Amino acid sequence: MPQLRTLLTAILLLAVAVAAASEADQDELRRLDFAVSRIQQEQQAAYQQFGMVQELRRSLMQQTTPPPLPAVSGIDGDFPDYDEQVRQRKQLEEQLRRYAVELDRLYARYRELEEQKRPLLDRISELSRSP
Repeated sequence: MPQLRTLLTAILLLAVAVAAASEADQDELRRLDFAVSRIQQEQQAAYQQFGMVQELRRSLMQQTTPPPLPAVSGIDGDFPDYDEQVRQRKQLEEQLRRYAVELDRLYARYRELEEQKRPLLDRISELSRSP
């Protein structure tokens, strides 16, 4: 009978340990899930910003194609101002460059978030497989 009591005590202690471990695992899973959710929201925001900047860039690129020159006689002095055209062209090129830099930054941020998320997902997978 003492052996049975010892065996039952050992089983009870093991069950308590498993329950405690399971509770700790559940807490960790909740924390990991929250962290992954936060990262995914940030990734979604970066993705949306990327799309908006990309569309702005496309729109600006379409504007850079020069319209046909108006017919000018040259008599009234209504020639297009060369300096103004050069200034506008430089402004457009600078804005295109800024958009390209912003696109690179957003893409890098998205990839960085993906790298942060991967180990969290791996740990979630590990905890999900354990009994």
